[in-house]
Amino acid sequence: MASITLLNRIDKYVLSLIDETNDSYDECSEERIWNAAIHIAKKFNLKLIDKAGTTRIIFKQKGSRSVIKVGYANHNRAEYACYKSLQNSALGDLLAPCLNISDEGYALEMQFIPKPIPQARGEYYWFNPDFTKLRDRLESHFSFIKKYNKYAWGADFHEENMRVMHNGDIKIIDYSNLLADLFSRNPRVTIQEAIKGILKLEFPRVKVSILMKNRVIHYKDNEVSHEVVVDPQKSKAII
Repeated sequence: MASITLLNRIDKYVLSLIDETNDSYDECSEERIWNAAIHIAKKFNLKLIDKAGTTRIIFKQKGSRSVIKVGYANHNRAEYACYKSLQNSALGDLLAPCLNISDEGYALEMQFIPKPIPQARGEYYWFNPDFTKLRDRLESHFSFIKKYNKYAWGADFHEENMRVMHNGDIKIIDYSNLLADLFSRNPRVTIQEAIKGILKLEFPRVKVSILMKNRVIHYKDNEVSHEVVVDPQKSKAII
């Protein structure tokens, strides 16, 4: 587990990059942060895991069971507030836990979920209608948050935003879009205010399980169940 001291040191360094642009964070060049990824890894003795994301870069300490997300503070604050408000609910069980966040929000620590959703073998499939059906059902359970965040456009729970535990449980690793618009449009809102706002809502009375076994995703809630085969055999690729 990363120390809050480390997260705040990363915070300070990211702020120094932002200050060099003489712009606000949202207007500064993303390339300045993303191009510094290798330097950040070396400076703080981290392993660079992924910088393909548009809002955060992912790092990991050697031997750690957590990752550090560095990037847009609004997305980190949103993710942290979502998890802390939902962590004691059935929906919270679906989320990769957020462990800590830096003072300014530019560094977020999250539990490391080890395995990606496997890709289809053979012909590449751009679109799997069975997974889309599963994703839409899963996202619907989180739509109640729109009663607090009227700006939300969707959860965006696609395959790259999910990973698999060693026991097969699937966890959502990127769920910041549930609240990111709120923090972007209202810079005065705090994490604690967002948590309190969500906790005032009526949570859906739903129990959801989603797991991976033998390259098949098994989804089940109170009303429906889906099985999504990773390697569809007869459908054509759709671009």
